[in-house]
Amino acid sequence: MKHSSQIHSLLIQGGRVIDPAAGVDALMDVLVRDGQVAEVSLPNKIRGGADEKIDARGLIVAPGFIDLHVHLREPGQGYKETIASGSAAAAAGGFTSVCCMPNTTPVLDSPEWVTWLRQPQRGAVVNVFPIAAATQAGKGAVLTDFRALQRTGAVAVSDDGKPILSETTMREAMRASAEINFPVVQHAEDTRVTQGCSMNESETSFRLGLRGMTDMAEAAIVDRDVQLAQQFNGARLHVAHVSTAEALKSVRRGKKNRAASEENGTPTLRSPQLENRLHAHYLEEHNARRLAKRQAAALFPGNEIPNAAAIDSSSGMLPVLGPM
Repeated sequence: MKHSSQIHSLLIQGGRVIDPAAGVDALMDVLVRDGQVAEVSLPNKIRGGADEKIDARGLIVAPGFIDLHVHLREPGQGYKETIASGSAAAAAGGFTSVCCMPNTTPVLDSPEWVTWLRQPQRGAVVNVFPIAAATQAGKGAVLTDFRALQRTGAVAVSDDGKPILSETTMREAMRASAEINFPVVQHAEDTRVTQGCSMNESETSFRLGLRGMTDMAEAAIVDRDVQLAQQFNGARLHVAHVSTAEALKSVRRGKKNRAASEENGTPTLRSPQLENRLHAHYLEEHNARRLAKRQAAALFPGNEIPNAAAIDSSSGMLPVLGPM
């Protein structure tokens, strides 16, 4: 195989080409020349040779995927992920562009940090588009400088998992969004009424004795933001982490009324089958922990029970991660 620097043309043969934008879903050959798609034709119809050929029979060939919501953790949290490692993982999965969220340390809330993130020294191997913080330090109070962030390369603003709860601040965000055609990504949750909740309110949350989030805790904030977006011609609202039908209705009403509202969803446990599986998994884990605790108490009478992960498996204890 030739070194990548010597490859000027590449022929991908026999793959199933899926390109929704072009309306293509068929077995095709793709010729890439100098990093650009030069020709897409039916199998064995491309004339001439190529520096390298790939047999893609049984594989899907598609344009690079785009992930609008990733966490690359830099600056400040490189022990979790780096721009280099996260972008390499994206490339391995077929993603050629990612938008990274601003919940870093420090928060990505200034043009200087946006510039830092986009420098070649970060080692990105795919396109990395920063989403900067919507408010200073992500605290939901004072807006960042949207214009300056946009000029230095941010493609949107967001406080990620912390919603802008102040109606006044969110209204100003929508006004600024409309002025410069800049998306505002808002978390779909009123955290003032969901503290201590760990799942959506349902029969399963009741059975497990867990405090559940009501649909309205999500839908109310989404509905408010859609109404605010409608007040400013050209405002762009993207609703993140939608998990309820009620919130989705608000988004659809906004789209129907031509508010620039968009959404990305999260898995929601709503079907009885899924909820029953969750319940069974919880009971299995809960019973395992209870058994392990009893066994540990017998093995270590009168002493503090150690973390089960540190106990030799020859004791016969069930493996339990973390404190009991």
